Amino acid sequence: MDAIGWQIGAILLGVSFLVIAIYIAKLINSANKVIEKAYRIVDYNERNIQDTIENIAAITKSTEDIVSLASGLTSITRVFRFFRR
Repeated sequence: MDAIGWQIGAILLGVSFLVIAIYIAKLINSANKVIEKAYRIVDYNERNIQDTIENIAAITKSTEDIVSLASGLTSITRVFRFFRR
């Protein structure tokens, strides 16, 4: 064999770059499939997602009303405690 050490090193380096490039290509392909599936799920359930977002806004408003009513009741009970003493 007349191969010099740096030639073997260059071949090994080239093969490792090729393996890494194939791995990255598979990784990108897999990520692309996941993203496409996520888009399909969102497109299929878009109406349900929109309804859920609107319902969350209504629930938040109802919660704010309940909290304000509860704070009003606590302030009234504090006033009655003051008069009771």
